[in-house]
Amino acid sequence: MNNILCQINTKGFTCKPQSLQEYGKLREKIIQRGWASLDENDFVHKVTGQGYAFYGCLFQGHDLMESGREKECWRMQTMVGLDFDHCPVSPEEMAAFYAEQGLDPWLVYGTFSDGTEVDQGLRSYRILWRVNADLNATYTQVHGFIKKLAAMTDYADKNATTTTRMWQGSRSGPIIHDHTAPFLTIK
Repeated sequence: MNNILCQINTKGFTCKPQSLQEYGKLREKIIQRGWASLDENDFVHKVTGQGYAFYGCLFQGHDLMESGREKECWRMQTMVGLDFDHCPVSPEEMAAFYAEQGLDPWLVYGTFSDGTEVDQGLRSYRILWRVNADLNATYTQVHGFIKKLAAMTDYADKNATTTTRMWQGSRSGPIIHDHTAPFLTIK
């Protein structure tokens, strides 16, 4: 198993934050906490079983407090992800679609809002990929890479492609966790 280098909250949630003020406080708390290196299974359990919020990137220091601009504080990406909200395609089918393109997902899990529209055939979930740590990759390159992943399907939330996006966890457990999925290289 690998260790996951990330910025993650210190406690889980039972639902996502409801206001911009709550999001702002959580964002600052996670960024101020600094980087964490977690055992992969521990990370997956915290995110998909205990509702921990996290970032798929690393920030350099606590500069966000001073500048307020995440782009200037971003240091590197360790994972990328896509959101699928109210999607008529199941998480398993979407993961298979990306795998057919040679982009095997590492982690797929339902969001807090998943299950609210299952009777209508709609699912809300997140797909994550680990990426090779590259200190030479720029914020713009990573953002473009995430946008390309999202553009491969009509169902990914095109507004959720920010490199410095804070991801919410869930409490439904992983739908897919493939610890053998290859790391993607950002180009």
